[in-house]
Amino acid sequence: MSDSPACYLHPDRPALLRCSRCEQPICGSDAIEAPVGYQCPECATGGVPVRRLRDLQVDFTVTKALVATIAVVYLATQAIDFPIVRTFGLIPVAVGDGNWWMVITSGFLHANLMHIAFNGILLWRLGELLEPRVGHHAFGALYAFGLAGGSLGVMLLAWITVATPLPNIPVLGFALATSPVSVTVGASGAVFALMGAAMSAMRSRGINPWRTDIGTLVLLNLVLTFLIPGISVGGHVGGFVAGLLGGRLLATKKTALLAGMAIATFAMTITLGAPVLTSVLRLMQ
Repeated sequence: MSDSPACYLHPDRPALLRCSRCEQPICGSDAIEAPVGYQCPECATGGVPVRRLRDLQVDFTVTKALVATIAVVYLATQAIDFPIVRTFGLIPVAVGDGNWWMVITSGFLHANLMHIAFNGILLWRLGELLEPRVGHHAFGALYAFGLAGGSLGVMLLAWITVATPLPNIPVLGFALATSPVSVTVGASGAVFALMGAAMSAMRSRGINPWRTDIGTLVLLNLVLTFLIPGISVGGHVGGFVAGLLGGRLLATKKTALLAGMAIATFAMTITLGAPVLTSVLRLMQ
């Protein structure tokens, strides 16, 4: 349950904002865009022409397209007799061998029905929450940045695993060590980014995200990430960190910068492939 205050006009609804004039808590239906911030209907009466927040919202088209894409790709992996996961999943040493596309295509593949169902449902619900508020282009840039951040997290942990004594360190080795030849697939890095962005948005509005349903969702998923073997710690944490940063950029309307950072992060991830491969070959000598 969320501890955010109730709308003073509709006590049965949670308040998303506060009136910039009287500072009363108001829900999305009562929030009216003003020259500065949002106002309640009472304060907005007699002011300059305004629009309700709900009138500014758009459909979550990008979210629907992403969910449809991962569903079609999953069906294709089940129907085609071809090692799609080994060819397009993220394998750190393979990225170093020139298979750069893996850092992108891996985010659209899933291991089994439960895997895609979990990510698909979370993507739909979080996209339904975020995309109408930030817009199609900003949401697409955020998703790309989250996907890139998740891939970077996988590559970074794979490199640390083969270049340092990390696997031999108690607890840390178990939690963080990532095999450079293992396959990582799934949209969870980008989904974690959406959770991180939602938390950033709440924080910018003065809401403590850890006292909301989103905070509970993030905490539960982070605990599962570190406790259940086989889950990509680098992918989840990398995506979540990207989402926290991406949410900050969206709050300041810097969509172009966010898109540029997504591209730069993909480039950084691909570049990490070379030292991963070099470290593996050195260990084999």
